[in-house]
Amino acid sequence: MSTRDRLSAEAPAPAEGAAADRVTKWVVALFFVTLLIPGSFDMGVRMTPYRLFLIAMAAPALLRCYNDPTLRLTAVDAFVFLACAWRALALIANHGTGEIVFAGASFMELFFGYVLGRAYVRGAADYRWFFRCFIVFLLAALPFALLESVLRTRVIRNVAAVLLTQPPIIESSPQIRFGLMRVQLSFDHALLFGTFCALGFANMYYLHRGHLVRRTLLAGFVGFMTLLAISSSSMLALILQGCLIVYEKVFRMVTVKWVVLGIGMAFFLGSFRLLFGMSPIEYVAYNLTLNVSGAMARLDQIHYGLLEIQRHPIFGIGLNTFTRPFWRADVFDNFWLAMAVRYGAPTALFFAAAFALHALRAAMAPLLSEEERQLRLAYLIPLVALVFTLGTHSIWGSGMVYVMLYVGIGAWIYDRPRPAPRRRSAPAEAAAPPRPLAAARRAGPGRRGAAAAGRIAVRSGD
Repeated sequence: MSTRDRLSAEAPAPAEGAAADRVTKWVVALFFVTLLIPGSFDMGVRMTPYRLFLIAMAAPALLRCYNDPTLRLTAVDAFVFLACAWRALALIANHGTGEIVFAGASFMELFFGYVLGRAYVRGAADYRWFFRCFIVFLLAALPFALLESVLRTRVIRNVAAVLLTQPPIIESSPQIRFGLMRVQLSFDHALLFGTFCALGFANMYYLHRGHLVRRTLLAGFVGFMTLLAISSSSMLALILQGCLIVYEKVFRMVTVKWVVLGIGMAFFLGSFRLLFGMSPIEYVAYNLTLNVSGAMARLDQIHYGLLEIQRHPIFGIGLNTFTRPFWRADVFDNFWLAMAVRYGAPTALFFAAAFALHALRAAMAPLLSEEERQLRLAYLIPLVALVFTLGTHSIWGSGMVYVMLYVGIGAWIYDRPRPAPRRRSAPAEAAAPPRPLAAARRAGPGRRGAAAAGRIAVRSGD
């Protein structure tokens, strides 16, 4: 056994209800602060507050990973590294040294977003602190979100514009729906804000088990903030999480409920075309979206995107324009498709392998307490909803960084300190070495032998 494995085995398991350490609290809180500040400044590359924070924390996070004897490198770590590295390599392969700075910066923010969560969220207490900061972030953003929605003015961006350059508003989709402006706050698009909020819905529900009023209020508040984005993909994520929560409640006593659900979903999706006469993606596009024209554009993106993958399978097309009808925008509303078209099929496969293996290992990890089982549900249900909805929209910028961070903060479920095995203590008689016969004779009779000798002497009259 190596020294690292021995130290990991001897490390005490964190006690249930233990508090997060001070360093973790500060790092997580500062990340959310940088996430709330929109805009960028020029340092040879577009530098945002959260990107600068991740670059500054890269070395401390790596040192923390190296010095933590309970943290092991896993196949998930390898797949995440390969996905981020291949993405950067594809940019250089398509654009040469002209994009080498952007390639390096994007690698730093994606990979070290994951590493930050991996290094600083190492147990249940850290996980709870992370979502305490998440809910504080949303509470602080609530008045700005309401002003943005009702008054149709982006207050945070206007204030930050005094010091930072603000990215242009993406006009590829309507910004006003149902008479309200789609809220995006510090994110580059409303759907990114919606994705950010939606990942907290099931977490609020399970993190506050035993507190019905608090659970209802916080989960409802997160759902309300998600709806302010007025994004069909974010609403779909909420619906999926709600369905999975209800399913878990109804079949709580069934030990193989998730296996049954997986098999049932596979069978349902396999026979979907026979039942409805269209693919699941087409059904979602036509029936479950708020913007039918946008849904039709997504279907065209899939068709022409697959053709581009066939033409450029290894490194994709980079930031170049993909072949499409002239009336379609040069965007992809599908994360998995965008990764494959822009950065090559290996990038998409590495990301898919990382997500799938990560979720599988977390689902199969042996847990020690009921609290940890609840936290696993809180984590995996939004992750499953995210993986599904990423097929309906793309993510970038701070939204992509947050998704990578979310993957990282769940690794503690299967990679964490393990309690030291209890050693059986040998019986005292077996542990004591047998005395040689001659030594026993020299030592004289024991206590029982002396008592017996005394009784014989009394009987004999001596």
